Amino acid sequence: MTELRNLNARDGQRFADVGNEFGLGSIDHFALPTRNIELMERFIRVVLGGKPYYYAGFDEADRQMGRAKHIFIRVGNVLMQCAEPADGKMIIRKDDPNSPPHQAFLVSAADLEGNIARLRGLGIPVAGPYRHRGIDVVSAYFQSPEGHKLEICTWEPYHGDALMTGAPGVGTVPWLTLTHDWPNT
Repeated sequence: MTELRNLNARDGQRFADVGNEFGLGSIDHFALPTRNIELMERFIRVVLGGKPYYYAGFDEADRQMGRAKHIFIRVGNVLMQCAEPADGKMIIRKDDPNSPPHQAFLVSAADLEGNIARLRGLGIPVAGPYRHRGIDVVSAYFQSPEGHKLEICTWEPYHGDALMTGAPGVGTVPWLTLTHDWPNT
């Protein structure tokens, strides 16, 4: 068994080697449960700039087949799939202080600052920006109205002020302070 220990990434190496011995590339899509598919669809379009790609389960033919409502919305080159769970139960909770699971979107350093300001202007609490100890990424964190944890990050040199995660008094992402009731905020 290999001993796990701290491994610090070299600056600028994030995209230097993206090869994979099995041919796996980037994320194609990820799926999120939602209790309110209309709210989640609107949040992704308005807050994340999502573009509708494929929606199913909304017409009579799909309902007769028992097909669940589900949507795919493109954010950048990634598809976000959202669906209402058949049993109505979700593991996503606004009161979950843990960092995983969360989804991160890549932005430029300038877009990181612009998105933080834009999110706050929409009444969405944002934590960050944060630098990460031992790696050259800067991140900001926020949540969907239902508590889906989201991150925007840049691997470009960042010259703005940023807290260091893990530093005294900073700790980790304060997820419980990031809850909101968008668009009713």
